[in-house]
Amino acid sequence: MLLLGYSQLFANEVRVLTIEGAIGPATSHHITKALKKAADDNIELVVIKLDTPGGLVDSLRVIVQDILSSPIPVCTYVAPNGARAASAGTYLSYASHISAMCPVSNIGSSTPVTMGSSPNNVPGMPGTPESPDESDETDDTPENGASAMDRKILEDSVAYIKSLAELRGRNVEWAEKTVREAANLTASEALELNVTDYIAEDVRHLLEQIHGATIENVNGNTVVLDTADALVVEIETDWVYEFLKIITNPNVAYLLLIVGINAIIIELYNPGLGGAGILGIICLVLGAYALHLLPLNYAGLALLVVGVILFIAEAITPSYGIFGLGGIVSFIAGSLLLYDTDIPAFQISFAVVGAISTVTALLLIFVIRTALKQRKKGPVSGLDGLIGKQARVLADFTDEGRVFAEGEAWNATADVPLARNDKVIVRDIDGLTLKVERIT
Repeated sequence: MLLLGYSQLFANEVRVLTIEGAIGPATSHHITKALKKAADDNIELVVIKLDTPGGLVDSLRVIVQDILSSPIPVCTYVAPNGARAASAGTYLSYASHISAMCPVSNIGSSTPVTMGSSPNNVPGMPGTPESPDESDETDDTPENGASAMDRKILEDSVAYIKSLAELRGRNVEWAEKTVREAANLTASEALELNVTDYIAEDVRHLLEQIHGATIENVNGNTVVLDTADALVVEIETDWVYEFLKIITNPNVAYLLLIVGINAIIIELYNPGLGGAGILGIICLVLGAYALHLLPLNYAGLALLVVGVILFIAEAITPSYGIFGLGGIVSFIAGSLLLYDTDIPAFQISFAVVGAISTVTALLLIFVIRTALKQRKKGPVSGLDGLIGKQARVLADFTDEGRVFAEGEAWNATADVPLARNDKVIVRDIDGLTLKVERIT
């Protein structure tokens, strides 16, 4: 009875998640958690209010899998007016049990971003399908002239969105077209072509329209919606989402990685209280976790490491700047290649790369050179620190006597007789006896 009462408590509740910006690890975490909680509470419907330019494939597939396995119907609603469901957003809309859009919104442009990134695919460029010198048999689809890997990515994307269209009974032909040709539709066009199911001014208007609708394939079940008087609850993001959103920002993840490397190198060359080492370890762990969630290019990471090694080599072995210049080139190249994606939202800022590369080069070279110079000076404390220091003879002596050095009286030996107040220099130490020579 208690379980039945708990289930009925949320039976007429609709939860709304607002997703804005690029789809990434933070987004997939937020949606996954919300869908699991919705299933546990057995609510009526989950609405994903979406406005996105696209996102990462891995994060998209996690969300799609969660939607397909959800026992609660999911509606993707492209809103507010002026919003878009581009690229990854189109896949989410196709995967959802219900697709809806605001009157002034658009959907499409789902070609994988690696397609068309080559200059050979830029409209109007020599050798492109639209060049007047090309044969009429060519077309303007992205796969024309693409590499084998690009074609594999394209065909995989086409098959993926077509399978979603077939599952939800939506327009399969246009689904393929939006991937191959980056086709785009307004809300009214999408409704006419069976790409979306509803056009609604707001969430309440949407719920009024879908009330009583029969939804099939809800994790193998058929559900009749009761949303006319449903309680609408906005789902707020949690601290994990905010944390993931910050550290998976490509500039932040990159900064954490570089600060961690620099701090640990500084600690190794200038050991002290360990503050730099602790900071370096924390930054490296956070940076590594962020890179694990992002599409990492290991060639870029290797170039970063090579750059740091060259900076160290420049500090240790003067090379008239050759190692330093090579390090800067390697470091910048590695920074720009660090993320294996062409999605603008997951690219490192050129300004950040330039600033971090310059600061890293100067910092490492300066710190390491300073540390090495300090080491070459030899010990500055203890008995060994007396070697090379000046002393004053306290009383005349031959062979053995007493001298005053560094604020203390010491036993001393000399190869020649010394007179009171003679200035001598400490050449060696035997136990607690100084071996001195007269300063001439």
